[in-house]
Amino acid sequence: MTEQAEATHRTTSVSAAREARRELRELPGPRGLPLLGNLWQLEVSRLHRILGAWAERYGPLYRMRLRGRDVLVVGDAELIAEVLRSRPEGFRRRRALRNVMLELGIDGVFNAEGADWRRQRKLAMYALNTAHMREFFPRLDQVTARLQRRWEAAARSGEPVDPQRDLMRFTVDVTSGLAFGHDLNTLEQTGDAIQNHLDKVFPALARRLLVPFAYWRWFKLPADRELDRAMIEVHRLVNGLIVNSRAQLERDPARRSRPSDFLEAMLVARDDDASGFTDAEIVGNALTMLLAGEDTTANTLAWMIHYMVEHPDAQRHMRAEVDRVLGANRRVSDYATADALPYIEAVAHEAMRLEPVAPLLVMEANHDCVVRDVAVPAGTSLFLLMAHVAAQPANFDEPPAFRPERWLEPGRAARSSKAFMPFGTGPRYCPGRHLAMLEIKLAAAMLARNFEIGRAPGSPATREHFSFTLAPKGLSVTLRLRGE
Repeated sequence: MTEQAEATHRTTSVSAAREARRELRELPGPRGLPLLGNLWQLEVSRLHRILGAWAERYGPLYRMRLRGRDVLVVGDAELIAEVLRSRPEGFRRRRALRNVMLELGIDGVFNAEGADWRRQRKLAMYALNTAHMREFFPRLDQVTARLQRRWEAAARSGEPVDPQRDLMRFTVDVTSGLAFGHDLNTLEQTGDAIQNHLDKVFPALARRLLVPFAYWRWFKLPADRELDRAMIEVHRLVNGLIVNSRAQLERDPARRSRPSDFLEAMLVARDDDASGFTDAEIVGNALTMLLAGEDTTANTLAWMIHYMVEHPDAQRHMRAEVDRVLGANRRVSDYATADALPYIEAVAHEAMRLEPVAPLLVMEANHDCVVRDVAVPAGTSLFLLMAHVAAQPANFDEPPAFRPERWLEPGRAARSSKAFMPFGTGPRYCPGRHLAMLEIKLAAAMLARNFEIGRAPGSPATREHFSFTLAPKGLSVTLRLRGE
């Protein structure tokens, strides 16, 4: 591409319009304060709701200001899809996020850009492809059985269950087995577990992205000191996993020609001078796998449980489906059976639509561009309102209603592709989506097959809490063994 053509390409709109008719500063938006802008109006735990309410007031394209800079907020499904499909050339993750993650020692595929991203992405896709899912299925069933036993004990004792915390253990055990070839088995641990340290990371990322200045570089608050202690433990775990994997490769050099997991693949690539992999990237990608594999899938399953409690009819339909499909089995017995649970998949999709674990995404323009008819200078941040577009009547009938049956309508997935993007879209869609859906189906099928679920007496109403991912707070349930 010539320099002139490249310049033309860089200023082309990401939507159908190719001519800028408005400057970013001309857009409507909430009034802010000098220097801080709208920062003082943003509460992290409700950030997606605040931005969505402003979209209702100011329209699907509006402006806000953060730390003296204009920010474009996008609440239009087609524009969001076009921005995501323009990655990585047109847009990147916000540099502020990358800097905060690097300070925590997280230098992986999630926050990599350009050639670094392409190189690391190949290994992530290799580790998480469907062939590995099939090979890994027996170990995934083993972890699901541990979750079942944990919940059976709770059902017999009559003690309330915090499903989100148990599901965090479930997803970390799955991720550690698949990505690192190491069984952490936190489900059968009592007391402190690695999740207690991982839980500190996402809230810290969200908090540090929305403070007026990076104060922690000069002085530490109690929450920052707690985060430092947590990261020491997380890094200790990851470095131990790396040592173990290196030892396995030394004992069995034949594994180098066909690595059995993501960590082995990274270590083999690191030893290849041509790969360009660094030790920091190995640690960072291991941390990324743990964090991404824990929160997103666990929170989706927890939201499914919330809706199972709130909608007993959906719970009955799930039970009827697993009884018919599983027969005498108490869990999904093989990979093919997981594909034969359309209603459970529909419940998962509806939970992800109503309570997406990533309700907003933040991007940054790599070059001067035009979004619809608005000129967007290079370096401008864009907030993409994923939850907002999935709640619009233009995209879904009766959007506030929990109606899993909508996903069983012919052609629904194709019609909703732009407004429903739980794993993103375009070149940087989530490489772990197949694993996530497999975990969701296995855990949900096991739950519906073996238990009846109700809200724990006296427990508060479940509420949303956003801290980089959207989690249910106050979710407490009782489990009763079916047939008892």
